[in-house]
Amino acid sequence: MKRQLTIVFFATIMMLVGAYFAQTASADDRGMRHGGRGMKGDGKMHEMMLREEHPTWRHLMALGLDEKQKAEVKEIRNRVMKETIQKRADERIAGIELKDLLDNDPVDMTAVQVKLKQIETLRTDIRLSHIRAREEVKSKLTPEQRKKFIEMCKMEPPMMGGRGMQRGMRHGGGMGMPPEQEEMR
Repeated sequence: MKRQLTIVFFATIMMLVGAYFAQTASADDRGMRHGGRGMKGDGKMHEMMLREEHPTWRHLMALGLDEKQKAEVKEIRNRVMKETIQKRADERIAGIELKDLLDNDPVDMTAVQVKLKQIETLRTDIRLSHIRAREEVKSKLTPEQRKKFIEMCKMEPPMMGGRGMQRGMRHGGGMGMPPEQEEMR
């Protein structure tokens, strides 16, 4: 029984490692070689989502924000950009460390598991940061602006294989929510 549990544990870890590298290889095919994670990934798309030309910011500017609101939104955007850049760098470093762990013979499965959890925690932190920022921005709007902003976001045409603004940001880019959370709103 103990032997079977050990085999199942190692098989599970290997599947997680395989899935991680499959995702990384898939990201390479979509643009990782150029410093991003492609159109559907999490890399440079995050920075694009946070810049002023992204539909989120165009929607906000179309709401007739006063100067105070503009300054508050800009502060939120800049803070989130800095956090995202730092966490992306940490994630990439952890990925390099994971590859180093996998080069060892025998592979320290406990260390691999810890590293994979670290990587996923960083990804989750980024997504949560963007969701919090989006809610913080919405809190700076008047009730009329907020209602209009939400409607504008829903009307956004699909982009990059997603559900308008929400799909384009489902991996943490911009300030969208994952699709399952959008349904609950």
